[in-house]
Amino acid sequence: MKTAIQLDFDGTVTLEDIGFILLDTFVGNAWHQYLKEYDAGRMPLAPFSKKVFGMLTTDEKTLTDFVLTSDLVRIRPGFKEFLDYCKKRDYQVIIVSNGLTFYIEAVLQRLGISGLDIYAAENTFSSDSMKVRYLSPDGKELDSGFKEAYTEMLCQKGHKVVYIGDGNSDIYPSRKSDFVFATANLLKRCREENLKCYPFNDFSDIIGALEILK
Repeated sequence: MKTAIQLDFDGTVTLEDIGFILLDTFVGNAWHQYLKEYDAGRMPLAPFSKKVFGMLTTDEKTLTDFVLTSDLVRIRPGFKEFLDYCKKRDYQVIIVSNGLTFYIEAVLQRLGISGLDIYAAENTFSSDSMKVRYLSPDGKELDSGFKEAYTEMLCQKGHKVVYIGDGNSDIYPSRKSDFVFATANLLKRCREENLKCYPFNDFSDIIGALEILK
């Protein structure tokens, strides 16, 4: 059985949410009212992202340059070593993120990493706003259930799924996975639900646990 690693991005690969940093930097505080609605479960993922990222009117180059150079973009230690570990063991690694494709690609470019499968919000820049949409593995637009749709795809292919995440939205794919590595809010949610998980602070913790689990 092939092992697939499904990896969240914001707050997992990075230490902070890059999308939120961009919104705070280039929009201000106006988007926070919608974050409260989303966090309370009153606003699904896609409507939330379309609303808040639609408030971004900054051009793509400016935003990308910011991601490539800002000290606010910090990577969780051990990420590149983790990818090397997975490659040596023929583990499939996919990034599935509620964030935006352009900045995930920019962060990976900054790290000198290429060739990873990325499934995130498709984003289109225009002169007055950003357009965002989430597509399922079969190409259908989704309002919610984005991350777990890809977990289900991996399970249907017969893979053993290892999930790594940090946020509230990561609880849904975690429930469908064989092994879960959790930090921050995801760790709290897993413990509340008595869902078995392995805590981590950096990617060396995950490598060590995978050596025991294999």
